[in-house]
Amino acid sequence: MRLPLCFASLLASAWFAQPALPNVPSFQVSDELAGDKLALTDAIAAIADPQGTNKDIRTKKFPTGKIQSLRSKPVAIEQDLLTAVTKQDLIIGARWLTAWSVLFAGGALAWGISHYVRQQQWQRLEFLRQVVKEFEQDLEIRNALKILDFEEYRDYCIQGDAKHEPISFRVDEALLCNALANHDQRARQKQKLDYSKDHDALDLELLRRYQIETTLRDWFNKMLNGLEHFGYLLESGLFTEKELRPWMNYWIKLIAEPSYRRPGASKFYDALYSYIHHSGFFGVQKLFERFGYRILPSPYADTDLVKVAHAAPGYTTQLALTLAKAAYLAYQDKQFVAEIVGRWGAALTGRHSNHMLRYDFRYFNNRGRDTQAYMLRTDQFMVLAFRGSQEPQDWLTNLTTQLCGFTIQKDGVTTLSSYKGQVHTGFFLGWAIIEKSVLAQISRWRKDFASKGKLLPPLYITGHSLGGALATVAAAALVEHHIEVAGVYTFGQPRAGDRTFVNQLNSRTNGKIFRFVNNNDLVPHVPPPFCVWNPTRFYGHVGKATYFDGKGIITASGSYTLSRRLTDIISGLAKGVVGSGFNYITDHRMEYYISHLEGTLKEEMENKISRLLDVG
Repeated sequence: MRLPLCFASLLASAWFAQPALPNVPSFQVSDELAGDKLALTDAIAAIADPQGTNKDIRTKKFPTGKIQSLRSKPVAIEQDLLTAVTKQDLIIGARWLTAWSVLFAGGALAWGISHYVRQQQWQRLEFLRQVVKEFEQDLEIRNALKILDFEEYRDYCIQGDAKHEPISFRVDEALLCNALANHDQRARQKQKLDYSKDHDALDLELLRRYQIETTLRDWFNKMLNGLEHFGYLLESGLFTEKELRPWMNYWIKLIAEPSYRRPGASKFYDALYSYIHHSGFFGVQKLFERFGYRILPSPYADTDLVKVAHAAPGYTTQLALTLAKAAYLAYQDKQFVAEIVGRWGAALTGRHSNHMLRYDFRYFNNRGRDTQAYMLRTDQFMVLAFRGSQEPQDWLTNLTTQLCGFTIQKDGVTTLSSYKGQVHTGFFLGWAIIEKSVLAQISRWRKDFASKGKLLPPLYITGHSLGGALATVAAAALVEHHIEVAGVYTFGQPRAGDRTFVNQLNSRTNGKIFRFVNNNDLVPHVPPPFCVWNPTRFYGHVGKATYFDGKGIITASGSYTLSRRLTDIISGLAKGVVGSGFNYITDHRMEYYISHLEGTLKEEMENKISRLLDVG
C-alpha cells in the first residue's frame, strides 16, 4: 500500500515542479520580450549593465537603441521584472507545497492502513489466544487432553453429591473403549443396570464403572465440541489456518498422527475415530482434513476375509480394499493386530479367535532394521502385510539410492538369486532381516497342509509406502523359493530396483503386481529414476499402476492423461498457496487410499444394482 502511494506522490511532485514561462499581464515589456526566455535573460542583463560593458549580450531582439531605451527606464522595468519573478516563485512554491502535502497525506494514509491491519491482526490473535486458553483450561477438556497426552496414569476424580461420595479412578484402555462405544451398546448397558436395580440385584462395581465411563464420554464430548468450534471459526474466516496452527498443531497430531499415539492404544484410537464419525462430529473431521489428516471410522469388518475367500480370482476392488486394510493394520501395535486378525479368522472359520492366533498368525518385529510385518493363513489363501514408513529411520531407508545384488536364503545359507538386476539396498536389508523367519513359518504351514493332504494356499502380499517396497522385494524372493504368489498389492510405494530387476519380476509374476498411487503422492517418485552418481543404473516401478485423481476417482495408468495429471499437480500447488497445505505429503496417507477404494467399491455396487434393475 505504501509504495504505490509514495510513487504517486513523487510523480505529482515532479509534475508540479515543472518550470513555467512567465505570462504576467502587469509586466510592461511583455510585448517586447514576447515570451522569449533568452530575450528576458538579455533584458535583465542589460538593466544590470547600465554602462554597456558586457559585450556578450544578444541584441537580435534588443538592438542598441532598444537596450538604451530599457536602460533609460531601469526602475519601472526592474519593478515589472521583480513582480513577474515573484509570482512565478509563488506558483512553483504552491505546486511544491501541494506535492509535499500529497506525499505526506499518502504516507500518513499508508501508515494508518498498515497500523489498522496490524491492530486488527493483533486483536484477532489475542482473541484466538483467549479462546485457546479457555479451551485448555476447562477442567473436563483438560482431563481428556491429559489422557491423550500419555497421562492416563494420573488419578482422576468424579465429584459426588450429598448422597454419593467422590469416585477416584485410573484410566485404562477398556474404560476408554467402553466410554466411546456406540449409542446402542451404551443403551444396552444402561438397560441392564436399570433391570438389575429394579430387581434388587444391582452390582455396585458395575454401576461404578458405568458412571466412570459416562464421565469419560462427557469429557471427550466436550473436547470434540471444542475442536469443532475451532473448525467453525476457521470456516467463518475469523482466523486462518496459519494463525491457528501453532496453537492446535500438537493436539491435532496427538489424535491423528500415528507416531504421536500412545503405545499399545490402537484399539482406543480405533474406537475414538469411530466415535467421531458415528456421533456426527463432522466439523472435527473437516478441521483435521484442513491440517492434512483424514479421520476414518474403524475400517475393519469381521467379514473382510470372508469377502476375499468368495471373491473371483484375479484383481477385484474388494480384494484390493481388504489388502489395503491389512496394510493399514500393520501400522498398529501387535495386540490390536492380533485382535483384528482373530475377529477375521472367527468370522471366516467359525472357530474361536484364539484358534486363529495360536495356529494361523505370526507377527514379525525386528528392531535392528525397524521392520514389522505379520502373516495369517486360511484354507483358501495366506496374507503377508508389511508396515510402512513411520519412524525417521524408515524415511532414511526410503531416501537412500544405493543398489545391491539380490540374494536369498537357501538352506540357511545366503545365495545369489537368479535375478540379474539390482535392488534398493535399504529395502533389501529390511526384507532380508526377517526373510529366514518368514520362510520358516511358511515351511511349518506347508507341512501342516501336507499332513492333511492339501497344498499350501497361494499368498497375497501387501504394504504401504516402505511396506510396499518391502512387499515387492519379498515377492521376488518368495517366487525364487517357488511359493505361489497370487498377487502383490502396494499403496504409495517407492521404486524398489533397477529396470533389469523390474522387468524380470514383472515377467515372473505375470501381471499379478498392482501398484496404487493417490493423486500427488510424492513417495512413488523416490528414489529418482536416474542419479548422476550412478549413471549406469535406472530405477523403475513394478506392476500395473492404478491412479486416484484429485477427486479420488480410480483411473487406469493408460487412461491417466498428461492433461489430467497436470491439472491435479496445479490444483495441489494451489491448495498449498492458499494455506490448506501441499498435498504431496497428505496424499500419501493410507487413510486416503482406503476411503478412495471404499468409494470405488460402492460405485461398482451401485452400477451393478442399476444394471440388474435395467435388465429386470
